[in-house]
Amino acid sequence: MQRAALLSIMTTGLELARPWPLKVVFDRVLLARGTADPWGLAPVTVLVLAAVATFLTPLLIGTLNVRSTVAVAQVGRKATTRIRRQVFEHLHRLHFPFHQSSRTGDLLVRLMGDVNMVRDLLFASWINVLARGALVLATALIMVVLDPLLALVALAPMPLLVIGVGRSSRKLKEVTRKQRRREGDAAGRAAETLRQIRVVKAYAAEGRATEQFATDARAGERAGVKAAKLTAEMGRLTETLTGAGLALVLLVGARRVLAGSLSPGDLLVVMSYARSLYKPLNKISGEGGRLSKAGACAERLLEVLREPPEDTARGRPAPYFHGEVIVRDLHYAYPTGVEALRGVSMELRPGTLALVCGANGSGKSTLLSILLRLLVPDRGLVLLDGQPVEAFQLDSYRERIAYVPQDALLFGVTVRENILYGRPSATDAEVEQAARDAMIHDVIAALPDGYETELGENGASLSGGQARRLMLARAAVRAAPILLLDEPLAGLDPAARPLVAQAIRRMSTGRTTIVVSHGSDPELEPDVIVRLGEGRVEAVEDRVRRPSPSSESVTSG
Repeated sequence: MQRAALLSIMTTGLELARPWPLKVVFDRVLLARGTADPWGLAPVTVLVLAAVATFLTPLLIGTLNVRSTVAVAQVGRKATTRIRRQVFEHLHRLHFPFHQSSRTGDLLVRLMGDVNMVRDLLFASWINVLARGALVLATALIMVVLDPLLALVALAPMPLLVIGVGRSSRKLKEVTRKQRRREGDAAGRAAETLRQIRVVKAYAAEGRATEQFATDARAGERAGVKAAKLTAEMGRLTETLTGAGLALVLLVGARRVLAGSLSPGDLLVVMSYARSLYKPLNKISGEGGRLSKAGACAERLLEVLREPPEDTARGRPAPYFHGEVIVRDLHYAYPTGVEALRGVSMELRPGTLALVCGANGSGKSTLLSILLRLLVPDRGLVLLDGQPVEAFQLDSYRERIAYVPQDALLFGVTVRENILYGRPSATDAEVEQAARDAMIHDVIAALPDGYETELGENGASLSGGQARRLMLARAAVRAAPILLLDEPLAGLDPAARPLVAQAIRRMSTGRTTIVVSHGSDPELEPDVIVRLGEGRVEAVEDRVRRPSPSSESVTSG
């Protein structure tokens, strides 16, 4: 940035030198016929030197502008990458409820578009404003030296210009804020419908989806037109006031030339400087509009960055758990006030395969989210091996848990990379063993490139059962003592259910496994069935015969 600032200062100096060759030619050549030049130069020599200076000045200015632009672009791109990474990382560190209440499309608009606008705020725009502001200040000082009265006349429109541009900039900032919000809504709508394209097509709702998107887009378009109108009005105001200033300078300057108080060459220089004074003002007003827009985008980014992230440092590193899970009097209510859990309690021995079942809204998925520490209960305790889960560092705690979501959440990378997402340090042999445990190895081997086959987004190139088993392989390679599965058999065809169930039974060996489901899922052959209803434990069925009642370890409350 120092290089860009230095180049801008040099450009400003050359801009100030622009009118002087014309003054020299006018006063020492055109109006001094027959008069000896005080420098002892022939008129032709003076004319040639002035012409060379007139040619070289814009050439040097153009060269410096190119280098300055490149320097600013290099720094700006690097800064943009750093800012975007910071925002991206912060988004991943935010609490899960934030993402539940935010639209993905709007977050993407902030991450991509708003960061670009902030780049203009931090670099190109403010460098231009400073450079042109320095040019305005230097020009005004030179005009004061040349003729204080004309300088005062030239500066007369400045207060009105500052007030008008400031007022328009504030309006533009507010309009831009609305525009970006509308564009975020449209992006959110687009992301949602494209993600649910199967449902859209199944219900022949393409037209409705397009119309809903167009409605959001039109709202952003109207805000964009209003912003463009404000920018144009700002430019019109600037042009009007600067035109009035030039007219006043010409009128007063011509009268002073006629009165003998000013030479014609001096008037040309003053007029040139007046144009030089107003030209950057026009540019500054335009940059002011860009800065207002960038300011609105910066506020949107700050809204995200001000959100407190999860505290991943507090607590001690989590050990490798034996797998005893105790839930005591767990309560949780959503921000809307709806209670999801109302005093749920249960105890699971290490290595237990537990099925938590119930109707929609009974609190099953909420329970998994609390076990993952995605949600914080309003009241109650979750203990692992007798220790409150809050006592462990968040990242190390989650490393001890393998999680398989209900939806087919796979990445558009290779099969191997999808499995390695569970544990990036896993060897090829461990990846293959995880696939065998999940009963997906033979399917992978039959793919065109085996484990190096690239998948479509969300595993679109796999069947539902294959995608589910690939997610099980991702969980298996994690080698975690706790396994959480959310509706692993939901939506599978009768042929796929036994395969997935067998894979779950195989993976659950030696692990405490909690499976969430609507029904009893007999294919899983669970050790324990916990039935939830309206956020409470309605019944517990222990299917494992124990030597004595004293060894029972599943209770309800």
